[in-house]
Amino acid sequence: MTRLEIRWPDESAERIRVARGRLERAGETLRSRSFEDRLAIVARVVADWTAVDSPWRRELAEVLGECSGFHPDTVRKSLDAALLAWRSEDLTACARRELSGLLASPGQRLAPFRWTAILAGGLIPMPTLLSGLLPLILGSPVLMRPTTEDPVTASLLKRSLAARDEALANAFESVSFPAHDPALDELLAAPCVVATGSDETIRSISARLGPDQRFVAHGHRFSIVVLGGGIDRGTGGLEALAEAIALDVARWDQTGCLSPVLVHLVDIEPGLAEACAREIAAGLERLSSSMPRGEVPIDVLASQRTEAREAQMRAAGDGTRCFVGPDHCVVLEADAQPRPAPLHRFLRLVPVESLNELERSLRPYGRHLSNVAHAGLSESQEVELERRLVPFGANRFTRPGRLQTPPIDWPHDGMPLLTPLAGWLQRDPWGSC
Repeated sequence: MTRLEIRWPDESAERIRVARGRLERAGETLRSRSFEDRLAIVARVVADWTAVDSPWRRELAEVLGECSGFHPDTVRKSLDAALLAWRSEDLTACARRELSGLLASPGQRLAPFRWTAILAGGLIPMPTLLSGLLPLILGSPVLMRPTTEDPVTASLLKRSLAARDEALANAFESVSFPAHDPALDELLAAPCVVATGSDETIRSISARLGPDQRFVAHGHRFSIVVLGGGIDRGTGGLEALAEAIALDVARWDQTGCLSPVLVHLVDIEPGLAEACAREIAAGLERLSSSMPRGEVPIDVLASQRTEAREAQMRAAGDGTRCFVGPDHCVVLEADAQPRPAPLHRFLRLVPVESLNELERSLRPYGRHLSNVAHAGLSESQEVELERRLVPFGANRFTRPGRLQTPPIDWPHDGMPLLTPLAGWLQRDPWGSC
């Protein structure tokens, strides 16, 4: 006998409406607690996730390793590196730094949104974790739509909240539904909407929101490495530097906004440039056993093969060098022309004569830059690098090997952590007329 399942067309929308009702009631309890109380509880939850022996991180790594397409070892090591870089005390200090002045101002106080909708995006769980926690600090309950690629982080986050404080756990819910489900309109009725996705997705969501709604958007971003002529003089030499770059590429299989897509070689002589490319390829080769590459979509594999073949054909004419391994490809280009970036451990090194030329080479990409790792530059070049790249969206400068491990208070997309999510009100003192 066949089991008959009936799904009403508006089932997802109804689930959102019911969840919203629960959250609005939970929000009253949440807002009855002080800002410092909410902050302390969330900080303890962060400490639970970032502890050396965290069971939450261990469980997330196990489940993501089974369902995400990443290799389990790569998930575990990438997740450990990212969350062990977070410090709960940094979150506490950041919240006080951003909000204490306003909270101490006579007549001003937080006016939390009745609820906040979060549309998670991408394969990597750290943004999902953090975006789910921040509104709770401000007193706004959260309804999250998890990304289809990561169906587990939101549910684990709720369980970790419940282990610390039932009231905060009641103020967090998640609901899954297909991308084109009419239920999206119910979710987008929230007074505050946070979304992560492609630029096309962000534009589509923005067009469906009203001017009275708060919209915090995180669109497409990418990161780069910039190397100067002193790369062979640092601690550990060229091999250690290349190993660090290879690690940034291998973490999360080069699929996040903090993954390096390009390595820019600023006024580096050809012999040193080729040695650098060769060492990065060797570093990726070594990592293939401890952090194996996971599943690669068929269209990406086809793109990688095409780009590798074209690079090999260019090698005969213009000096391009191509280092191909079983799960990676490193191309040393002869120029800085824009070319496709297949990702999944496909890295291009491009030569530029100066930081001025680097700036020109980035113009086709607009303001999509995120993080920049650099090495081998002089102090004056480092200052100039920041001046030239901030207009392209760069919001964090670090060293190779640290791209994928930002601190918890890093200003994502150049925005403060909490104030974009906060509502405020002013109460003027009564005076004589």
